[in-house]
Amino acid sequence: MAVHKATRSNPPAQSTHHRPDHQLKAEIFETLRHLNRGYGVALAALDRLETKDRQHAPRAFVSGFLLNYRNRTEALRALANRDLLRLLAGREEREAERFGHLCVAPEKSNRKRHRS
Repeated sequence: MAVHKATRSNPPAQSTHHRPDHQLKAEIFETLRHLNRGYGVALAALDRLETKDRQHAPRAFVSGFLLNYRNRTEALRALANRDLLRLLAGREEREAERFGHLCVAPEKSNRKRHRS
């Protein structure tokens, strides 16, 4: 009778030190650019619908209908940008403070060494 032996794979060692993703910020801002481009595409499509609708009678959309969607899209874009950028700004503020302290710390220790 054959005996099946289970083999265990060794998971990679868990690192307690977080490795920074040096391109993360660039990727986030690029994604925000794509998000805003998407809003721009939607707004341009609403404008095209309005232009086409004005050229034909009877109109498919009642007066102000597309303008309402356009305004709602602009408002959503503004709210998303405000909220997302506010969160990013808070993170940048914390990082600037943290790295600012790291920059100052070696200077202080160098001054102490030179005084001794």
